[in-house]
Amino acid sequence: MIARPIAARVHRLLAVMAPALLIAGMSTGAATAAGAPEGEPGAKYCVIEVGRSVGGGMSPVKSQTCSDDPDSRAFTAAADVLLMEWFWNAYNNPSNLTRVIGSDGPCDASGYRLKPNLIWDNEISGFNTYSGCHQVTLYDGYSWDGDSSYWYDGTHDGPDAGYVGAHMNDRTSSLWIRY
Repeated sequence: MIARPIAARVHRLLAVMAPALLIAGMSTGAATAAGAPEGEPGAKYCVIEVGRSVGGGMSPVKSQTCSDDPDSRAFTAAADVLLMEWFWNAYNNPSNLTRVIGSDGPCDASGYRLKPNLIWDNEISGFNTYSGCHQVTLYDGYSWDGDSSYWYDGTHDGPDAGYVGAHMNDRTSSLWIRY
């Protein structure tokens, strides 16, 4: 078995060398080394639409859109079903983020189970949640296992972690958001 630090380096190398998609399992369109769909090099603002997790499996990816412009229609139109934002940098400074929206509505008890691809794998430094996603668990394992950190906030939107802390910074390989 490959040691975790070596595996992380291999993943980063593959992210530069091979076409990658914003979330594992997606089969539409190639991506550039910056994680943007082909034709949009270096895009820093992406939206991923996912379906609800069924039977504890990964949430299916429905679509992806990226842009260099945070005011683009695609980036701002998703706000009504926004589940979560991932920050590349702590407190999203400088700005580089992905919004995750749910095609099946707000969070419920089964929630959404996500696996960041090679671009975001081991790169999440912070997040915000919305739409009733009161619980977030980040895992360093690829199958919702291994070291983890858990956040709970019973407020309307849910927890915000501008910075996930030293324990999980740049270590997230899977996550689960739910009511």
